[in-house]
Amino acid sequence: VNKTGVDIMEVYLSPTSDNEWGEDVMGKDILESGQKVDITFSSAETECNWDLKVVDEDDDDIVWTKLNLCTANEITLMYEGKRPTAIIK
Repeated sequence: VNKTGVDIMEVYLSPTSDNEWGEDVMGKDILESGQKVDITFSSAETECNWDLKVVDEDDDDIVWTKLNLCTANEITLMYEGKRPTAIIK
């Protein structure tokens, strides 16, 4: 769920242990502020801690680190006071 206050143009995910980002999982879509999107992972994936980077409409990067995606059903991304925070349900 995008509660950042900005439109998200690109979303990248990478296991926290990796030094490189994966491919843009949004493709050609845009995740507008207040909207949500479903992103699924392979059931064969064993890594739990992931970093997430978004690129907003101003081409700025915002990064969240060490998100436990093994227990997450929904992640609400926020960007308050230039600090990325997330609520994981």
